[in-house]
Amino acid sequence: MYIKITFSKSNKIIDTIPGSTLLQILRHNNIFIPSPCGGNALCGGCRVKITKGNDLMDISAEEYDKLSDEEIKRNFRLSCSYIPKEDIIVEI
Repeated sequence: MYIKITFSKSNKIIDTIPGSTLLQILRHNNIFIPSPCGGNALCGGCRVKITKGNDLMDISAEEYDKLSDEEIKRNFRLSCSYIPKEDIIVEI
């Protein structure tokens, strides 16, 4: 089963198998996103906004630590912690 990750600004689409973090998927597809801590959920620099997708309820402790309540309400996630489980639209 593949999931589709669409990037809202470029309309680029990636088909991938679920199980990897969004940051790993981006790196595997040669898409750069700042990650000052190297993807270890220490800095919050790799935050992205998920503009479409229903699997946003599974928020990691690191995300609660690095994102404000307002950012969480507005569907921001840390790409190094977020594991997409269904088709999503991402705003970088």
